[in-house]
Amino acid sequence: MKIKTSTLIIIFLILLTSCSSDKLTTSKAESLFIACQAGENLIKTNTSSFGILERSDSFKKKNGNFIASYKKLEKEGLYTVGELQRIKRNYTMRDRYKVDLTPKAKEFLISAREKYNGEILGKFRICEYTFGSIEEIHEIPEKNIADVRVKLIRIKETPFFREAHEKLNPKEIFKQVKYKKTNDGWKLCN
Repeated sequence: MKIKTSTLIIIFLILLTSCSSDKLTTSKAESLFIACQAGENLIKTNTSSFGILERSDSFKKKNGNFIASYKKLEKEGLYTVGELQRIKRNYTMRDRYKVDLTPKAKEFLISAREKYNGEILGKFRICEYTFGSIEEIHEIPEKNIADVRVKLIRIKETPFFREAHEKLNPKEIFKQVKYKKTNDGWKLCN
């Protein structure tokens, strides 16, 4: 009887480990990630002011001519920059410009909030990242999770994307994602 009980225990353990050996494959991780992404890319943004822009002479000395970047974007059809007005406010001289968005720029505007004196701070889409590939899978069986390294590729650069954004938004980025192993198999999102 002891032999039969130990044999049954061994068979049970073999069955248990074989049922739970559902490894997370690259193709399974890829399909789960794409399904969770649901066709939506990761959107990267940058902020820019428009509306009534005023800058003091001391600001210009420290930071240079702030309107130059707006003039570049005006040439690309994103802004219209009004004439310079010199005004005196709080005992200092200031440059004032009226900067408006064109319909082309409004396509990339995600949100905007008014600051003060008619200046508006806008959040603009500069680029997007989409799924590239699964780079690495590290399963942690005792916790029923897997750390997966996913490569995302930059796409859809807007006119607001500049060379300065290249360092912050490289062509490829890597993201660590946790997958969970459940009774129904591997899961990434609910």
